[in-house]
Amino acid sequence: MHDLINRQKRLIILQISNCRRMMKASPKEVLFYNSKYSIERKEADTEMNDINRFGLLNALLNIINNFDEEDSKVIIAKYFLKNIDRIEEINIYNAADECFVARSSIRRFAKYIGFNNFRNLKQDHETYNYYKDLDEITEDYPTVLADQITMMVREANHKINGEIKKIVELMEKSNEIVFLTSDIYSSRCLDFQKEMIFLGKMVRIISYNFSDNKVLKNSNSDTLLVIISVSGGFMKEIEKFTNQLSCKKIVITSKITPDALNNYDQVLAIGNTEQPTSKTVYHTYAVEYYLDIIRHEFRRKVEK
Repeated sequence: MHDLINRQKRLIILQISNCRRMMKASPKEVLFYNSKYSIERKEADTEMNDINRFGLLNALLNIINNFDEEDSKVIIAKYFLKNIDRIEEINIYNAADECFVARSSIRRFAKYIGFNNFRNLKQDHETYNYYKDLDEITEDYPTVLADQITMMVREANHKINGEIKKIVELMEKSNEIVFLTSDIYSSRCLDFQKEMIFLGKMVRIISYNFSDNKVLKNSNSDTLLVIISVSGGFMKEIEKFTNQLSCKKIVITSKITPDALNNYDQVLAIGNTEQPTSKTVYHTYAVEYYLDIIRHEFRRKVEK
């Protein structure tokens, strides 16, 4: 995280330095300095948008669930939710007209939820196929689902005994536990958060606008970061960002790679095989199952 902060400082210093140089520079030199700054700024903005796109849906839902109904942010958030399947087709003029706000309000809203501008929100948002590519419709779905859950539980119980003990020890030693998740898994962490509060452990959940989050920026060696990425896509996208954090890290995933083993203090494997990006019982039930076991073992340890 210090590297990220230092990078932002360098960009500011570079901009100031450019201004000073341009007062004395020739037109060609001015073009060079502006180009150098633009490239660095573009790289930083791209990195931010790549990360924050995983939290778009949660950002929008958080606004409509917690803000006053007449707040302009609620009006804009509702508009984007109603058009979630065609965000890339929306132009800023139509959005402003439909929401009865100025175009500048749409731009500020995009920045508020973690995107550099409205164009980035349109281009870089997640497609959310996870919620669209549902199970094949069948009359015997309860039986099929029960069989899949039984298999998932059997695999989980076979794999997690040693890892759970190590994770509980890391949680006990930490001052604060921070879950870093995409839209998909944030709701799975809420019960765990509430239960752990009553066991004396502060738990935070970060599921949108990751790059500007002060909890992450202020994390240290006493912070335990728990990343949930069953298929491994979210883990891969935020890897560069999380590698800059000085805290302890755990990842819950089915994609066990050399990088994951090297970059995390503990890896908790989900299932015996790598899971697809489409919805499976490992996405919907395994995370809650694992967290419930972790919570139980933590309680047993602290209440001895």
